[in-house]
Amino acid sequence: MARRFPFITSMAAGEIAEEYLLRTDLQVRNEASRRFRNALNLAGGGFKRRWGTADVAALPALSRLETYGIGEDDARLLVFSEGRFEVRTLDGAVLQAITASVPWVAADLFKMQIAIEDGKIVVACRSFAPQILKLTGSTWALTPMAFADGLNGSKLQPYWRYAERGLSLTPSGFSGPVTLQTSAPFFVPNHVGTRLRYTGVEISVTSVTDSDTAAGTVVGSLYPTVTVTVGSSAGFLVGQQVQGADTQIQGVVAGVPSGTSVTVQLIDGYTPFDTTEKLTGPTAETTISAVATAGAPAATTDWDEALISTARGYPGATALHRNRLMLGDFSAAQNVMAASATGDIEDYNTGTGLETDAIIERVGRETSLGLRHFGSTEQLLLFTEAGVYYVPEQVAAPLSPTNFELLKIGPEAAADPQPLLVSEGMMFIERDSGRAMICIPTGNVRRSWEVADLSELAFHLMGTPVEMELYASGTESDRLVPVLRDDGQLAVLTYRRNAQFSAWGLWTTTGAWRSLVVADGKLFVCAERVINGVTVFRLERFDETAWGDGMVSLASLTTPAPLYAGQTVGVWDGTSKIGEYAVDGVGLLVGVDSSFGAVRIGLDFTVTVESVPPIDQQMGLRPNYKITRVDVDVVESVGFKGNGRDPSGWTGAGVGGAVTPTTSVRRFRPMGRAKYPTFTIEQTIGGPLEVRSLTMEVTS
Repeated sequence: MARRFPFITSMAAGEIAEEYLLRTDLQVRNEASRRFRNALNLAGGGFKRRWGTADVAALPALSRLETYGIGEDDARLLVFSEGRFEVRTLDGAVLQAITASVPWVAADLFKMQIAIEDGKIVVACRSFAPQILKLTGSTWALTPMAFADGLNGSKLQPYWRYAERGLSLTPSGFSGPVTLQTSAPFFVPNHVGTRLRYTGVEISVTSVTDSDTAAGTVVGSLYPTVTVTVGSSAGFLVGQQVQGADTQIQGVVAGVPSGTSVTVQLIDGYTPFDTTEKLTGPTAETTISAVATAGAPAATTDWDEALISTARGYPGATALHRNRLMLGDFSAAQNVMAASATGDIEDYNTGTGLETDAIIERVGRETSLGLRHFGSTEQLLLFTEAGVYYVPEQVAAPLSPTNFELLKIGPEAAADPQPLLVSEGMMFIERDSGRAMICIPTGNVRRSWEVADLSELAFHLMGTPVEMELYASGTESDRLVPVLRDDGQLAVLTYRRNAQFSAWGLWTTTGAWRSLVVADGKLFVCAERVINGVTVFRLERFDETAWGDGMVSLASLTTPAPLYAGQTVGVWDGTSKIGEYAVDGVGLLVGVDSSFGAVRIGLDFTVTVESVPPIDQQMGLRPNYKITRVDVDVVESVGFKGNGRDPSGWTGAGVGGAVTPTTSVRRFRPMGRAKYPTFTIEQTIGGPLEVRSLTMEVTS
């Protein structure tokens, strides 16, 4: 016997993957959609046509968008394109353009990372040396990052031991020009200009002779090498650190030439040991009877070189955290992180390990473990190829040389897009799956963070993510997280606090979106479009009143739109679409009735929302049934179709004249049976569309 049952859905859960359509045990399934394309979830349930975009200005080429400043008067758009940097108003006007000595090319735009401090913007990428954009007055200047000056001409840059264990360095003299000799091949031509540190004193490499010989200039003077006469040298080993028991002068054992002498390279000053004290080390202690200064520095393994250089490459990751500039993902030291001294992003002097000194540490044991991103929350997060880590900071114990411990949250590896800070934690893209994940603080002391999958039910929409942004809640929608895919479409997350599910949909456009940013509460995109056979890049802004993309307002039909010369565009009079019309070679519309005045033109898009198969709440999901009636509750909407047909008694779905948006329940009577039938709402003619809910009558 046939059974009739109702099925009501608000489609508030967005699109879910085919794998979940028949999962009747999932509560979210009944509020979801099989397809949710170019639609926007509403805060109270239901959906509406997504916003279109308004054309703002031309862009010079493929561009990455960022923002600086807060508020309508201070917010600026930052436009990065190949060999070019621009500062623009939110109206698209160029305030300043920099083209001289700009190192990034198009391939770098979405690999480079950007950290913004008050009046400074740090740009890091493995392809070029870190750059700093500095704001002075109203003018920006771009320069390579210059580390702060230290004492006696030194540079407060980060240093790292790249040389293999046991490889020693021997300078020919204590000051001025010197020859540098290594015990095994080390030097490459790109070492010219790099600074080495011999027991803490810098030597600038001026030329490279071969792989184990170079020339350099000592910055200041090297600490002395001394021969210490002792009661017995037994137990002292080369490479051990020793010190005077009374003077606390420190050095490194460079040799043990006899049973009563030890060669020591001093490491923290120019004053030698006292002849009345003891020389102490990890495995021996003896009395000093004489100290003589050597004529040339000894070979030592206590040396290192600049962490960042032409020879070793550059950092690919950066962020600001608790007044420190974080650098990581170094080309030749991928598992190393460097944090500047507190309050000075150009000072990487580790000093004596004071709370405010710089920090340089390994992350994990493998040198090839890529440190992809930093996440600045109440605790520092580190996103790596082997998972996510955190530093267990507290208000009274922030990140410091004495408070640096890395704890692993989970194995999820991070992909290229920079993580996004949201109220609940830090969102990131998982490398292998492309899924949107989130690190959430748990409030549990023993397990402070956990990782959750935000795109589990809509993983098929994620593609290969490139960027993501947070768009704050509005009067109509909850918070949005648009995730830009490499194919130029947007997987859009409607993000609700404390919701049991995340709602996703897909936004598509004619052409592609290539970058996005939220500035002063407005969502901007770099759009790539082909107009009359020519590829152009445009700055566009999402606009609630735009029914198409790339919309341009014309004061009259005689107002030219050069952007669309030679193209066919949609033409709107208010909320009514007049039709599709050609634009001539000078940008004038052709064939539009002269009775129309001000119009908007642009590129139309189609809204498609398809329900999940209805389910009988008593009998469950049963195959081979029929949807006999669908009531669509709409608010201030114009025409749309259901399963390819107009609603009963509706004649306003066409174009060419004024169509008044109406609020009503529109009824459809679908035809035929199917194994798992669905109902599809489609709007191919741009205009207002808001659906509160669908109510179906189903016959089994």
